[in-house]
Amino acid sequence: MLMKGTALAERIVSKETQWSASRFYDVKTHVDSHSEEKQDGVFAKLLRFEASQPERPPVYRVCIQDTEIMDFIRRVKDIDLVSLFTFIMTHELLHIHRFSTGKADFFDERKEDEEALVDSLTRLLLAKNPVTGLKNVLSLLDKVEAAPLYSFRIFADNRRCINAYL
Repeated sequence: MLMKGTALAERIVSKETQWSASRFYDVKTHVDSHSEEKQDGVFAKLLRFEASQPERPPVYRVCIQDTEIMDFIRRVKDIDLVSLFTFIMTHELLHIHRFSTGKADFFDERKEDEEALVDSLTRLLLAKNPVTGLKNVLSLLDKVEAAPLYSFRIFADNRRCINAYL
């Protein structure tokens, strides 16, 4: 289900940004992760690794936090796993896109601003590219932690503008 959700997320992010993430990241699950790759309270943790050759771009690792996801699923039984993984991976791929293209800085101290923007973009792109079960995933996530509220914004990406109330 993780692989299917990741493939859907890659297609959505690629379509909406005209950018391919496949060479910029890998995915590890909790069981395969080292202690520094684990984090409580999140579904995924993003790490950055510098390439061994200076001319190559950094590679990102999405560390799926299986225990957090399984705890969430145990508490909220009525959820489609493929949709949940599509949401998680779309969110992480948008971070990777923004970091890889210079639209955001991985080392910026204002993590909350980046998280809020990427959460909004994730919801917007998934609304434009509906996935079965996603509405249920978003409403369940909103019950756990409310979606950020924003005023009217214009998101510019690759000289395109997406106008949306978020």
